[in-house]
Amino acid sequence: MSDISAALTPPGPVGARLSIRLQIPGQDGYNDLLGYLEAVNLVRRKDGTVEIFDPAHVVAWRQVPISPTKSESASVIESLEKIAQQNWMPETIQEIGSWQLRSNRGFSFRANSTLPLGGKGFGAPGIELNQAISKVIDFYKDLNQPAIFQILPSIHQELDRNIKALGFRSKGEVRFETMRINSPLIYDLKDVQLLTSDYPTDDWFALHEDGEIAAELMLRTPSKYLHLFEQSELVATARAAFTEDWAGISRVRVRPDKQNQGLGKKIMMATLNEIKNNGLENAFLQVESKNVNALAIYHSLGFSLHHYLNYSVLEN
Repeated sequence: MSDISAALTPPGPVGARLSIRLQIPGQDGYNDLLGYLEAVNLVRRKDGTVEIFDPAHVVAWRQVPISPTKSESASVIESLEKIAQQNWMPETIQEIGSWQLRSNRGFSFRANSTLPLGGKGFGAPGIELNQAISKVIDFYKDLNQPAIFQILPSIHQELDRNIKALGFRSKGEVRFETMRINSPLIYDLKDVQLLTSDYPTDDWFALHEDGEIAAELMLRTPSKYLHLFEQSELVATARAAFTEDWAGISRVRVRPDKQNQGLGKKIMMATLNEIKNNGLENAFLQVESKNVNALAIYHSLGFSLHHYLNYSVLEN
């Protein structure tokens, strides 16, 4: 294990898989931890349990590559990404072989990026790689949009190297999290009111500062929209969209002046119950690795990492 000062920032962003060696005063030998970093002093093990440690006791740590498991195989990841695409359906999809070139007039990275399906390396565009990349750049240039690739790091190593050489840069690591809803969740709705509808209300759009483009995208997929009110004022929202036997959760938001009051967890619990009430048990969501507060809520409810992704944008 490479020695790294405990005073330094841990290698890799929150969400990285780390091996950490601790030397605790008064104890002989070392204690070793292996898991995903969720805060500077908290690691989540593979079995879902968490370990809080004192950074002052760290004598060495290193980032451990994430080895794809059976559940993280290319075919399984691509299958879920196809479902996620149907949950967040763009206005336009053009295909280059198995590559999906998506556009939705600029609203959201997922709906305005190319998803390179077709297997390891760079997917299956059906043509030479550099030619396919050029077609992607031209496609978005004609739309007056930046060229964006959705990269799946465990699959697209070769593609990632090639587009980085052309000036594409990642906008940050994103976690694709999944969970199975085994039973309804019990939570307290004291002092709040819950509204569930098939369409978002005007208050919903005002909280998200959404416009017509966002509304059109969300309404392409059968969904439930959850609104949490305090004294008739909307304070939190969430959306559950249904595709096959999965529900995708998105648009989770708490009004800024109402954050850190437990409302985020309440709206999430209500959303999971709504999914269960609609006959589904599998849920997924997408969250930035740096969003530690949201990750803490999701993991407390049973979500766990399925795979990583990032959106790489052509900067020049």
